[in-house]
Amino acid sequence: MTSSSPSAAAPARARLVLRLDAPAREWTDAFPVGNGRLGAMCFGGTGTDRLQVNDDTCWSGAPGDPDLAPAAAPEGPQAVLADARRLLDVGDVPAAETQLRRLQSGFSQAYQPLVDLLLTDPSVIDLPGANAQVDGVVAARADLGAPAAYRRELDLDDGVVRTAWTRADGHRLRQTVLASHPDQVLVAERVADDGTLDLDVRVAAAHPWVRALAPARDGSSAPGTVDGAVRLVGLVRMPTRVWPDYAGVAEAVERGDGPSVLAAVALAVRADGGEVRVDVGPDGPVVAVRGASRVQVLLGSATDHDVRTGTLHGDAERVVGEALATVVAADVRADLRDRHGADHRALMGRVHLDLGGDAPDLPLDARLVRHAHGAPDPGLAVLAFQLGRYLTVAGSRPGTLPMNLQGIWNPWHQPPWNANYTTNINVEMNAWPALVGDLVECHEPLLDWLDRLAVSGRRTARELYGARGWVAHHNSDAWGFSAPTGLGEDSPSWSCWPFGGVWLATHVADHHDWTGDDEALRRHWPVLRDAAAFLLDWLVERPDGTLGTAPSTSPEHQYLLPDGTAASVGTSTTADLAMARDLLDHLLRLAPVVGEDDTDLLTRASAARDRLPAERVLPDGRLAEWSGDVPDAEHDHRHQSHLFRVYPGTAIDPDTAPALAAAARATLDARGPDSTGWSLAWRLALRARLRDADGVAAHLAAFLHPVDADPADLPPTPPGVEPTHRGGVYRSLLCAHPPFQVDGNLGVTAGIAEALVQAHRVGPDGAREVHLLPALPAAWPTGRVQGLRLRGGLHLVDLRWRDGRVEHVALTAPAPCTVVVREDDHRARVVVGSTPTTTRLGDQASVEVSITKR
Repeated sequence: MTSSSPSAAAPARARLVLRLDAPAREWTDAFPVGNGRLGAMCFGGTGTDRLQVNDDTCWSGAPGDPDLAPAAAPEGPQAVLADARRLLDVGDVPAAETQLRRLQSGFSQAYQPLVDLLLTDPSVIDLPGANAQVDGVVAARADLGAPAAYRRELDLDDGVVRTAWTRADGHRLRQTVLASHPDQVLVAERVADDGTLDLDVRVAAAHPWVRALAPARDGSSAPGTVDGAVRLVGLVRMPTRVWPDYAGVAEAVERGDGPSVLAAVALAVRADGGEVRVDVGPDGPVVAVRGASRVQVLLGSATDHDVRTGTLHGDAERVVGEALATVVAADVRADLRDRHGADHRALMGRVHLDLGGDAPDLPLDARLVRHAHGAPDPGLAVLAFQLGRYLTVAGSRPGTLPMNLQGIWNPWHQPPWNANYTTNINVEMNAWPALVGDLVECHEPLLDWLDRLAVSGRRTARELYGARGWVAHHNSDAWGFSAPTGLGEDSPSWSCWPFGGVWLATHVADHHDWTGDDEALRRHWPVLRDAAAFLLDWLVERPDGTLGTAPSTSPEHQYLLPDGTAASVGTSTTADLAMARDLLDHLLRLAPVVGEDDTDLLTRASAARDRLPAERVLPDGRLAEWSGDVPDAEHDHRHQSHLFRVYPGTAIDPDTAPALAAAARATLDARGPDSTGWSLAWRLALRARLRDADGVAAHLAAFLHPVDADPADLPPTPPGVEPTHRGGVYRSLLCAHPPFQVDGNLGVTAGIAEALVQAHRVGPDGAREVHLLPALPAAWPTGRVQGLRLRGGLHLVDLRWRDGRVEHVALTAPAPCTVVVREDDHRARVVVGSTPTTTRLGDQASVEVSITKR
């Protein structure tokens, strides 16, 4: 629908820019760029600038099934499981936990850094202490103190990091950095606005060179220099194993004789004017540019890791050739930036959010401190929302791996938690903004990886548990690790959790619910179907005749035994039963779509679902987490897995289950006002689903807490909050667990979307309800959102509100359907047809609903 009213005019869109007025002092101060596979953290140094580079295929280790509890369980893992269940039945929890530790089968591998690209102005002398050593790589840190007129920006709209500064001699320099998806290269360009510039370009490898970086021959020209550009290429090998930091292994990074990823790096340096040459320095070749007006640096990479199959081909010459060919092809293009910009904006530009108010002309760190003192700044929420979408575009594209704990950005050989796929919330949260944020193609890498994980998980299910289908536990990696994590001494609170596949498989259903893509559903259906097959074999009959789970944990949480000691293993936790019910619902609902003909599976699934206990409410009003009324070991625990069917599930909301929704809200209240960064994002989404606008505002404010600000500049810590464990964001707006984890940035995007519109409910007649502004914070009285995707294939073309009330909404649908549009208790029932339909919502004369066929 087109309206001639003034309020319908598109507002001037504020630039989506993260700004800091000093070079990065820490890794978390840097700004990320990425093309899904190749990522870099941009420090913005003016003496030596560091671009810390990752390739998403660079992991330690190699494909291969781990031993499943080899020596720890000589009688066989299924006998160990049976004994643990017997011990739980007689109430000997500590002995059961001891038995279950015997099923632990090692650790996932670790995501790895690739190289540092170092850009040095030889006329600038870095101050003492300006060099930082990261995992043995000496890489220049940004200058201590900002030079004159310094400004560093991450432009979310264009996918470019821009830095500008004035040198001591008065000359102005500008630099842009981007990671091109169309051309698969990192591009750094430095320009002298007046005069000329000198630049030394060097690559520092994060791993030992297999073939040292050296001038490259492309087969037609002299080595190194081609048409005025210098090209270099080298080869490194990833470690054969990296132990996680919590494993306590002294030599954590192993470089043995076994297979591991081969990675090639190619570099091209081209200048306008001046001289370009290759010098030999103590740390390898340096491309020296003198007297140029503009310098362009391209970096490309290739590895022998085939993401489609999860295998290594081991051909070093092929890897080197692919990296060099990528750079050569990009080096001759004059439209690199235009191609990148068009590609990036085609995704980022699909969704617009305006929450009103004028953004202060301040850098991010100052804005975050100001916001912590209570100053209104709705623009920070907009930036947080769009940063999650930007990171999704930058970190996940078709053909890549899904994002890990660090997204695709990591400087450490031994990153926190191995930067792996933590499946008890984190990898799932990484995918939350893709569908609602209209980035469906960015959801595909997760589904493709699940296809491969299920292959490994089938062996684990069969050999460890004697079960059909596939299983995954707490951790995984690029190679599909699916066994229980640990070495026999690790906590069952996270290791003993065979529900990773049960939760992950729901993303297959989510993809179909948002897109209606039957072909994608059929392609990935074995993931969902076989996760349900494992679940049905895992369920056990309980003494009361219900079906339950044993052993069972509530991820990473513990309860207290009668003697006061902490325990984690029990039977039939609420989280297990909630995820089980959700998966079986999806199986039975979608089986007709794919033509599933396994009637035995479907019959068993229907019968099992009917025997699963529902959630229950504790005497104190909270939603029960454990099968018994036992005290929590941590009342403010960061996980809230037992609220699964509130969010990301859809079964519990204030209309469909008011008592359980009230209990869920009481649970969140009891958890307290603060937590780690990613947990705050999850709680924000839960509050939104519960229509708790004040809770949304409080958790968003807590999420935007600047963890790296000087405590003297911040208000006092809220009562009951432990300052040393408080999460939030770094001055770059990256999420602080702490340490950095990308999941919080992605989860907060999904949570903000839930506060603005929800479409998870379908009535008995099949009509989908679109609930507008279900949890709008009071601080956003006027605003507009355009472009969100909704379940049922609906598309929120436009939603405007003023003074907290809907002013206009426009929806499209892919096919004729009936939609119930709702604000508070006002509802309008609309049948989507081939022509626009307008109706009023409630008794507000200015409110219009326009729904058209897509």
